[in-house]
Amino acid sequence: MILSYLTHKKWSFTDNGIKLITTQSEIVYRDLIQSFQGINKMLVCTDDDYQPLEITKSFDFIGDPLLSGDITKKYLLQIAKHYITNLDEANRDKIFTAFHDLELVLQDSLLLEDLPLEINFDEDLKKLLKITELHLDQKILLDPYAIIETVLRIHQTCDLKTIPVICNAASYISDQELKELSKLVKQMNITLILIEFSTPDLLVVPEDVQFYYIDKDLVDWY
Repeated sequence: MILSYLTHKKWSFTDNGIKLITTQSEIVYRDLIQSFQGINKMLVCTDDDYQPLEITKSFDFIGDPLLSGDITKKYLLQIAKHYITNLDEANRDKIFTAFHDLELVLQDSLLLEDLPLEINFDEDLKKLLKITELHLDQKILLDPYAIIETVLRIHQTCDLKTIPVICNAASYISDQELKELSKLVKQMNITLILIEFSTPDLLVVPEDVQFYYIDKDLVDWY
């Protein structure tokens, strides 16, 4: 994959792992964020054969792991679909048996009412998960590293084809955690883009992380 910030040298993502894009320019930082959000068109993306790719369909913009709210909510449909697809027959039968028992209890209790009340039982796991408000453990939202790791595991588990893009991760995680994150991304065989408003001297970049820097004068250093 080749990613181009207009008027600058191309970024070639030849393998998986963390791609760290850093800048000290407010203009560049704004352009990158808004481009990944689909607000402007300062980024151009192609595959290795130079066939154009849509930014918003190729990348999953997460934003700031703490300031973007519960970023896991947007994945719940994919998580539910994965769960339903991979649920074994034995557990599926147990769920519906328990749900049928609940239906019988409800129907019996409704007979005690003066009104002719009925309920509709629908063997639809999607509806059942919605009723039970399937969600991720909210405790992870207190830990920036856990948030990032969870997003990566969702991408891997649900086989999402987009590349996650996260801002300001270095503001929340330690140098050691960044190294651990780099190892995790490599183990998962996926790509992660981190965008930082910083200078190289303020970052400790792991050896296996591709690093790109644009300074405040819009000069490329990569």
